[in-house]
Amino acid sequence: MHTMRRGTNAGGMRRYNERLILSAVRRMNGASKAELARMTALSPQAVVRIVDELDEEGLLYQAGRRTGGMGQPATIYRINGKRGYTVGVEVGRGDTTIVLLDFDGERKAISRHAGSFPSIETVLGHVSTFIDEHLATTDLLISEGFMGIGIAMPWFLGEWRDELGISVDQADEWRRADVADRLQAGLSWPIFFENDGNAAALAQLLCGAGVDLQDFLAINIGTFIGGGIVLGGRVHQGRHGNAGALASMPVCAAGQSDYLIHHASLYALDQNIVAEERAAWTQRCVDALAFAVTSANSLLDLEAVIIDGALVPEGLNMIADGLRSHFSTNAPPDFFTPEIRTGQLGKVAAAVGAGLLPLHASFTPDLASLFKKE
Repeated sequence: MHTMRRGTNAGGMRRYNERLILSAVRRMNGASKAELARMTALSPQAVVRIVDELDEEGLLYQAGRRTGGMGQPATIYRINGKRGYTVGVEVGRGDTTIVLLDFDGERKAISRHAGSFPSIETVLGHVSTFIDEHLATTDLLISEGFMGIGIAMPWFLGEWRDELGISVDQADEWRRADVADRLQAGLSWPIFFENDGNAAALAQLLCGAGVDLQDFLAINIGTFIGGGIVLGGRVHQGRHGNAGALASMPVCAAGQSDYLIHHASLYALDQNIVAEERAAWTQRCVDALAFAVTSANSLLDLEAVIIDGALVPEGLNMIADGLRSHFSTNAPPDFFTPEIRTGQLGKVAAAVGAGLLPLHASFTPDLASLFKKE
């Protein structure tokens, strides 16, 4: 397992180092001061000072002691979930998912609205109702305890009209340049926007199957196939925030060039089909994903690929097993096969990632620009 990259003891970097400690504690799901010093490469004295200050501020708390080895038992520190709350929203092509997260990223409430292609008005209505139900009776909305709302959605929500069966007017509403402004105008709190694939990758990085990884491809199987890329412990967004957009990735199927969206998306899977037809869809999905994973890994040399999404766990495991079987016999000779993992976040991966956006913006270091390589 790769370790996190190094922090810095330079003057003027206190805020950064605090974020680094919080990020490490969150990804390690609790750690001692000695473990944090090893993980971040900060000096033991700096870690002691920072952890004590975060403890006093209520951002960390002492969760118990760990025995073993030589010396005194080590005090374990964890994130104080009661320190703050966020709401995460995934605007999907067939549903809207909303989650309430605490400061530790734990899900406190979930609401899903499945049905027709969404409008901006319906999304705002669902979010307002959710906040009224779960937060209106508290003082959080008028205090620093509520950190904001994250919204995750495909940048091209209204595209692929034929596959979605939507009208020109429905598609055009999400193509307008003022979509973010209209969503912000309908809500009274800070809003953070992200591509749904990047949000799902962030969720895997901070509280999912990628917490121990630095470089991976997160594949999210939903109405359309989507994805996100993590490099160096940070979500790699690309120039337009659209890196890892797997739907339009070229694949070769039945000897012809096509796009991954047509072979690994749930819109093409009839939920009422018999087992044999489902198995045939799964095999087509595996074949197309194997092509896409080979291409991505040849460019990026990844540690792992994480498969998650709206399929039941059995379906995800079948796809993961199919990819492992493929690469065990069909990997190119100059190819380092990445580990194939299945995620546990399921349908709420992108919504959880959206909820993490306010936390990530305020309490996560800029890993790409500030971490020192070992």
